[in-house]
Amino acid sequence: MLSLSLLSFAQAQQADDKTGNLLVMGGDCTNAYFLTQFSGLAGGLESKLIIIPSAMEDKLLATDNDLERIKKPFLDFGFKDITILHTRSREMANGDALNDLVLNADAVWITGGRQWRLAKTYLGTRLVNSLQSIYMAGKTIAGTSAGASIMGSLLVRGDSVDHTVMIGDYPKGFGLIKSIAIDQHHLARNRQFDMFEIKRKFPDLLGIGIEENTGIVYSNGRFKVVGKGYVSIYDGSRWSAERDTIYHLPPGVEQFYLLEANLEYDTDRQKVIFPEDRQEAPAHGELLQSLEGVYQQLEGLEYGTDIRITVRTEGEQLLFEQSWNGAIYPVHRDHDHTFFRPHANAVFYFEQNKFGSIDRFHYYQHGSTTWEKLD
Repeated sequence: MLSLSLLSFAQAQQADDKTGNLLVMGGDCTNAYFLTQFSGLAGGLESKLIIIPSAMEDKLLATDNDLERIKKPFLDFGFKDITILHTRSREMANGDALNDLVLNADAVWITGGRQWRLAKTYLGTRLVNSLQSIYMAGKTIAGTSAGASIMGSLLVRGDSVDHTVMIGDYPKGFGLIKSIAIDQHHLARNRQFDMFEIKRKFPDLLGIGIEENTGIVYSNGRFKVVGKGYVSIYDGSRWSAERDTIYHLPPGVEQFYLLEANLEYDTDRQKVIFPEDRQEAPAHGELLQSLEGVYQQLEGLEYGTDIRITVRTEGEQLLFEQSWNGAIYPVHRDHDHTFFRPHANAVFYFEQNKFGSIDRFHYYQHGSTTWEKLD
């Protein structure tokens, strides 16, 4: 029987400044957008990359050509140092050879397939501990489809016979994110009501469903939505974006809500992050200097309007200067590359390009705009 203590497989995880990022994707994500996200988080194309394809069928992993086919999108994108890590042997998953590969990697990508195959081989072995170790040391782990679900503590659709069974014969994930169940291919496969089967058994568990070509970037108890689609939230409440209000649901009421790109969620408190939840965090000079430059609004160019913001530093303060009215105002760091304007619902998410350098930011205030750094 699955217990709530099992669901807290990663409960001992402690947040600190070194903790890395988890890029959790809903499927159909091996494309330029998500490879850019992955490369930026990993530190650029020179990073050492491990691909774990063990969720796939054996017939797709039988030959060297099969493994080269898995590598090809990453090689075509520009990654140079790629190693495929695959075994069905738990003894090998406990051995030095595979674990040394993981511990020396800068980033890991776990492919799609069937998530129970990952659990069968790796759960309870040193390899999962090694994944946890590199994440806690500041490295990046990405997972798409089955590779997304395995990151949770309860393994959604972890049944070796029927993938429509929500809690199957492999009910436990790697627990890289604590007390969470992650479903994928969500709206595309009309799965949005399936998570209620899990919530009825474990009402305190956070459930999320990630749509195709959509993902979350998770670190230190919070995540941001990225990509083209939506992330569905099952936390016993209903958030109204229009009213900016959280409604707590009475027992037995089954509802979920959707988060679009650039919205953030606090997994520890199980709530959408509001402006009043943001707190100023230290920002060292090297980080601030990497953000400096002139940024042009891409959406404005579509209408023939060249709108720009100059980002500069004065001491340890980041300043924004608007081209259209000359206004200058400070913005404060919240976490990572996320900054906010005090006393306003204005958030700025700086992103790294495939080479690991800052090249744009997304501005969110009841909707998003994208600003690209000029050369």
